[in-house]
Amino acid sequence: MLLSPSHVPRRPRRAQPLRDALLRPIRRLGSGVAALGLLCAALPAQAAEFPPAWAPDTPGLHPVLRLQHTCSSNLFGLSSGAAAQRLFGDTQLSDCWTTAQGGLRFDNDGAVGRLHGHALVERTQYNHYRALDFTGHDVSLTYNLDHTPHWSAYASASDRAALQDLTILQAPVLDVVRKQVVSAGGMRRLEGPFSLTADTALIRIRNAAASQRPYDMDIGLVRLGPRYTSAAGNSVGYVLSLQQGRYPNAAMQTSGAPLADYHQIENAAQFFWSDAAYWQVSGTAGYMQYTAPSLPSLDFHGAVGDVEAKLAVTGKTALGMKLYRKLMAYNTLTTNYQVVTGAQLNATWDVDAAVRLGAEWTRDQAFFPGTTRRDNIQGGAITLAYLPRPGTQLALLLGRTNRSSNVVDASYVNRTVSLNLQQAF
Repeated sequence: MLLSPSHVPRRPRRAQPLRDALLRPIRRLGSGVAALGLLCAALPAQAAEFPPAWAPDTPGLHPVLRLQHTCSSNLFGLSSGAAAQRLFGDTQLSDCWTTAQGGLRFDNDGAVGRLHGHALVERTQYNHYRALDFTGHDVSLTYNLDHTPHWSAYASASDRAALQDLTILQAPVLDVVRKQVVSAGGMRRLEGPFSLTADTALIRIRNAAASQRPYDMDIGLVRLGPRYTSAAGNSVGYVLSLQQGRYPNAAMQTSGAPLADYHQIENAAQFFWSDAAYWQVSGTAGYMQYTAPSLPSLDFHGAVGDVEAKLAVTGKTALGMKLYRKLMAYNTLTTNYQVVTGAQLNATWDVDAAVRLGAEWTRDQAFFPGTTRRDNIQGGAITLAYLPRPGTQLALLLGRTNRSSNVVDASYVNRTVSLNLQQAF
């Protein structure tokens, strides 16, 4: 729903301990996928990234298979089985589910430009709440064209269908959310170390469940700004983001005050600073104005931003820290977003060439405009990834989340265990 740009300039590729210990999985994802990620709605704060970022290293066409089995002790984020009984007539909070995903990844880095993407279909089945079984998909295609150092450009399109966050619905409602994004942008060198970046996107979000259709959205985004980049690759810039969202089915809402549209303006400074070997600091700091003409109680004017620091302690061990304040979608009868302020600490250790261990701890505070609700969220996770051969990854995640709220039945503890197998051919 609410977008927050966080461009980070790319540095020349060369052997660096920081890259080897910390950024290898990020680099493998590819520039186009990263660009699409910047244009997607913000997701709820999670524990460790799971499965760990991974993709085939070699160009070409790659069949991909992923199998994942997950168990959660509190699927809907409720305080007790009695609360679940009152809401939807079943006392069970826990469940396990299996997801099978298959498809193709494509990467063609040619002399003129780079065309890459993927087409994946997935099927998810639950053990107890079988009404949540669904079939989703994830399709993406991006074209990058670079004329270094004068200009670069990209065009992307994606289509993703996945189940809505059940802790927002707090009920076994089959709401498959389809998000379609078309975006384009690029960078143009102006004079010396100065350049101009610009992006635009159209986003369409549709809910399958009839009760959630009032939250369908159409979003338009434009952002642009200048940047100064030093000879060492460090940079500072300014970005103006303009966003307009519309709820085409707001009139379908049967209770509460429907939100018809919103406007968002953000002015932000961006920076990137690194010694090119062992550490880097990057982030944004800005001021956002979010206005809802049809529902002024949801207006928000305030500071937003994020700062991220990374340190390569050794060639195999890395530490990271994030501080952030952001708006995140949370569509309910009483509000349409939450303001989250938080911090995250993480560590990774490449035990050897095949084994990677990661740990993460997160502390968040959230408030919900238009309501008196205030939540404190604390979570942690440990991820163990094993890559026995190129194209194969086995990963295990153990996670725990504790949410404390001043709203009845919104406080809960959730424990998660997930096992993931990925194979590219």
